[in-house]
Amino acid sequence: MEEPHRSYVRQREIGRRRDDFGVRDRLLKHEQLLKVGRIIVSEMNMDFLFQVVMDQTNRVMSSERSTVFLYDDTCDELWSLVATGMKKNEIRIPADHGVAGWVFQNRKPLTINNAYNDERFYADIDKYSGFETRNILCVPLTKREGTCIGVLQSLNKSGGDFYDDDLELLTSMSHYVSVAVENARLYEDVKEYSAKIERILIRIETLERVKSHLTKFVPSSVAKMAEQSPDKLQFDKMPMAASILFIDIQGFSGITENYDQKLVNDMLEAHFSRYLECIYRHDGEVNETSGDGLMAIFKNGKSRLHARRAVSAALEIVLENDRLNDEIPYPWGRVELHLGVNSGKAWIGSTKMKSLAGDRWTYTASGLVTVLAARIGSLSSDTQLFVGPETHREVEGYCEWEFMGSHEVKNIKEPIPVYWIKDVKQ
Repeated sequence: MEEPHRSYVRQREIGRRRDDFGVRDRLLKHEQLLKVGRIIVSEMNMDFLFQVVMDQTNRVMSSERSTVFLYDDTCDELWSLVATGMKKNEIRIPADHGVAGWVFQNRKPLTINNAYNDERFYADIDKYSGFETRNILCVPLTKREGTCIGVLQSLNKSGGDFYDDDLELLTSMSHYVSVAVENARLYEDVKEYSAKIERILIRIETLERVKSHLTKFVPSSVAKMAEQSPDKLQFDKMPMAASILFIDIQGFSGITENYDQKLVNDMLEAHFSRYLECIYRHDGEVNETSGDGLMAIFKNGKSRLHARRAVSAALEIVLENDRLNDEIPYPWGRVELHLGVNSGKAWIGSTKMKSLAGDRWTYTASGLVTVLAARIGSLSSDTQLFVGPETHREVEGYCEWEFMGSHEVKNIKEPIPVYWIKDVKQ
């Protein structure tokens, strides 16, 4: 074979080997890129994502440093949380400054192999970091719909300049980074939303606990109004037909004076708890308690209905009081009650009391019907249920009763007919 021909063959073999090495090198680079992409898109924490991108970009690009700048539309700035070799400080630059700003504004990649000779280079970052930039490869980070969210850049390629192959590789990496950034942002949004929901649930749980305690201090109708229409609460007093029940313990002052206060309090809790159950069973509302007494309002339904409910509740209280006296003996003997019911038109709603310490509201029934209920109750003794004439008129065919005569009561001009309700007719 002639020498020129042999030389030509050797040159072709050398060229093929170079092409093979080039193809092999690109395959290795893309294989590495695929692995790196999987690593990058698997990171959901934004703080860690910056460092992962930096490390993996340096490895693929053989660069000394890499940086991700993301756009902050609230202040029109590009920011980076981490730069390789630096502390975890946040760097911020105007969105139109430097190479990163130019790439972000123009949505085009940029290769600069002599940074300080390019007017677009923003040298202040080098002054801030102490790092000397020789060359830069910078590409935009773009979402699927085309929105630019920042830039990815590699600095100081080991062994020389950046070329078109490097640009192709970094552009490929930018797609992974864009997806990872969006995933991380969505993850942060989900975490923030979950934390918000958790805070709301904790607040609701707290409010429910508070409500469960507060409802013990307000009538059930007020609690229902507040729960159903909190913005439309009407607490102004309004006239309405009602039956008022008064209960207090006979001889309570002497009991309190002569016996242990804890024992007296235990007695009040035991007895009043049973009385409350009777009142609630008949749709009554405990308006207020004061020492040894309580007042209940029955106002739902027509006059005959709430009068019967008030009387039925009171008669159940008589029976419960007998049971409690049998169950729990006390050193002062039996617990006996004053019981009185009166019916008529009462003013029911809030009473507002203003002071320097603030406003205090009470939900109550006021008027003559309430005063008479208290006065009639004071005439009762030994747990007998006394009622006024209006209540008697509504329940006389429903109950067994006895007329106790007309009585003068405090601050009322005319004597009041009083009736003893003994039981419900069978």
